[in-house]
Amino acid sequence: MGGLSDDELAVWHAVKSLGSTVVRRIGVDIAAATGLSSADYGVISRLADLGDGRLGQHVLTESMQLTKGAMSHQLTRMAERGLITRDKSAAGVTVVLTAHGRDQLARARPVHATAVREHLLARLSDEERTVLVRVAGRLEEPASPLRS
Repeated sequence: MGGLSDDELAVWHAVKSLGSTVVRRIGVDIAAATGLSSADYGVISRLADLGDGRLGQHVLTESMQLTKGAMSHQLTRMAERGLITRDKSAAGVTVVLTAHGRDQLARARPVHATAVREHLLARLSDEERTVLVRVAGRLEEPASPLRS
């Protein structure tokens, strides 16, 4: 079997573009309003939402689908800016959201919500939203073997 057909390529490019375009636009809005990068926002929102301000670095890394090295560099930059601290123990590293990080998150949340509505939700019908959620859920499931 050769390469993808024109129809298959169109689907592939649509999937790549959908995620990257919307995420990029939302990230630009957050950065312009708060100075936080998309990665900064991802870390502080996960810390608040998943761990009430504290998460193991390994759990945080997996939740953001980053490599250990990329997460380590990200956290170093964030610690230098006072957004997080890292507590090291025999059990591992725990990432802790600081008061400054919480303040920044409080500033960024409404910007994020507005940007998601503007760049995604307002552009989709109710039916398209439902289909998008269903398709995303299906793609998260393990793939079944290809049938010939």
